[in-house]
Amino acid sequence: MNIELQHTGDLTATVKIDISPADYEDNVMKVLKEYQRKAQMPGFRQGKVPFGLTKKMYGQAVMADEVNKLLGESLEKFIDEQKLDILGNPLANTEKTPQIDFTEPVSTSFYFDLGFSPKFDLNLETIKGLSYYRIEVSDEIAAKYLDDMRRRNGEPGEVEVSENGDLLKGDFTQLDATGDSVEGGISTSGSIDPSLFSDEEVRKLFEGKKVGETIRFNPMKASGNATDVAAMLGITKETAADLDSEFSFAITSITRMIPAEINTEFFEKVYPGVEIADEAGLIEQIKADAASSFVGESDRKFFNDAVKAMIDTAGIGLPDEFLKRWLVDVNREKLTAEEVEKNYDSYAQSMRWQLIENRMIHDHGISVSEEEIRNVFRGYFGRPGGDMDEDMKKRIETIVDSFMKNKDDVRRINDQLFEQKLLALLKEKITLDEKVVSYDDFVKLASVQE
Repeated sequence: MNIELQHTGDLTATVKIDISPADYEDNVMKVLKEYQRKAQMPGFRQGKVPFGLTKKMYGQAVMADEVNKLLGESLEKFIDEQKLDILGNPLANTEKTPQIDFTEPVSTSFYFDLGFSPKFDLNLETIKGLSYYRIEVSDEIAAKYLDDMRRRNGEPGEVEVSENGDLLKGDFTQLDATGDSVEGGISTSGSIDPSLFSDEEVRKLFEGKKVGETIRFNPMKASGNATDVAAMLGITKETAADLDSEFSFAITSITRMIPAEINTEFFEKVYPGVEIADEAGLIEQIKADAASSFVGESDRKFFNDAVKAMIDTAGIGLPDEFLKRWLVDVNREKLTAEEVEKNYDSYAQSMRWQLIENRMIHDHGISVSEEEIRNVFRGYFGRPGGDMDEDMKKRIETIVDSFMKNKDDVRRINDQLFEQKLLALLKEKITLDEKVVSYDDFVKLASVQE
């Protein structure tokens, strides 16, 4: 056997593998003899089938398998010994490799195309002036947060005139085309939350109404959801799906979530253990919490901006034509050559980022341990290492053991932890230009198409 590397471009090459019958015949004979030993055929006892008949039946397939196995092992070993840093996988060069029927042993050459990982410089310290946006929480946003807190911690109470968001109870009566009640039709009592209706015109019919008033509407038109209509009218989902009738709804009560009062009891309920003296102190606490929650959004934009800056700075060239073929090959029945061509710029940017990410992980020794992943799962049950008895710790560890068997969840958490570590590295190495912006301005910045 002879293996030769033939460079075909700056980032591409072809591997030529010359093989002769001597390279694979012994293995072919060994497999065929094992087939003969196990073969069962009418007229022959097991193991007594003539070798010639066994070879005639299985020889071609066995020879093809052994040649392919030899090629795969030889190519992998060659790439490893030559320390070739390749992208993707080797691709068979069907233009140069001749067709072989494997009926008889032959000497021939096989060709495989390779794409190489490009060399590039990556110095994070050279990326300067990248903006990091700290989102300022305005009084308006804080007031909205406070209103939401008050509603969520409020108590239901009956009111005289309905508004959007109120819960209305009443009596439903199915109507015919003339507006009269349908004899033997649907007649029931129930509740409506008009804010859930998809039809805005119907929603408005329920605003400004008082107890005793009647509203005529089509439930399926209003909701568009058979499951919701079925629950509203106390009927089956199948019946609701075929329902096209109008109903009268006579209001018997209107309930509204009355916002909680702003007092000491409310402060303790929404921020237990935090000393808050008045509404101004509550607003400041809300702003602080909101600012913390916005950090994730700021980090996400910074990370995306940093990725783009690194790709632009590194100037990574790629073996484009090889990668297009490889993308089609690894996504058979999912991507066509035309689709790859159309979206190749996006694929190429993803490949460049993968190369940069791998370099950062290698150069800075970034890794995620199993214990770190386990700590994330432990966090589902409270602060890792927090006060708990030994029996509880053992039960939690048993549950964590079961979580660790879910490969998808483990991979997801592993990726999240890797990204967190990469983010911390980027914040440390890149000179940041911190800017304070309003949330509305940040949303505009984040929505700009790069």
